[in-house]
Amino acid sequence: MKVCIIHGSPRKGNTYKATSIFMETLRNHGTVEFTEFFLPRDLPHFCLGCTNCFEYGEERCPHVSYVQPIVESMRDADGIVLTSPVYVLAASGGMKAFLDHLGYLFMAHRPMEEMFSKVGMILSTAAGGGTGLTNKNMSRCMRFWGIPKIYKCGLTIFAGSWETMPINKQKRYEKALNKKAKQFLNSIERRGKHRTPLFTRAMFSVMRRMIGSYSDDSADKVYWQKKGWLEGENLPFV
Repeated sequence: MKVCIIHGSPRKGNTYKATSIFMETLRNHGTVEFTEFFLPRDLPHFCLGCTNCFEYGEERCPHVSYVQPIVESMRDADGIVLTSPVYVLAASGGMKAFLDHLGYLFMAHRPMEEMFSKVGMILSTAAGGGTGLTNKNMSRCMRFWGIPKIYKCGLTIFAGSWETMPINKQKRYEKALNKKAKQFLNSIERRGKHRTPLFTRAMFSVMRRMIGSYSDDSADKVYWQKKGWLEGENLPFV
């Protein structure tokens, strides 16, 4: 089993601690190969809004040498984990920059067919509030990539570090992370059997009609034609 983890911060603080507990549970219940990326180290640029990826293809992104290794690891993985500490009630700047670079993977453009059978996990921590907003931002992107099963976990620390939380709270959070990890693992073992969300079916249908009306040299239309999706064939879900 392969799991790709994109860390929204280079700091090995509370979010990293929570992710480590999640990872350890996976190791204890299966053979797992992890690939980890740390932002902004592994993608040190903001999206420029040049629209090259939309108009000409993702290989024309000025940051392609940073973006595509992460995308290929995601393609190869069975499960994808996005993590972020809460910064001003939202995901970190590094995570936001990463998600901005992947706008072309939305169903409105050129979704990766492998995404429709993967399992996602969203994890955030905060000293105070904001985990719900942060998780919503990251999980929304996963939904628009086509991932059918997404788990979320937001932990409010109310302390300077994990170790300074009351012991009973540490244990409660560890239990919650263990539960999420087992659910994540079980879902990966059932890959391909998940029911496609109604949102995905509806969005895909709408975009099929819309992209079919584009000019023949549109990168999005060429992509959908090659996949056979415009004719309703070879759909990435059942």
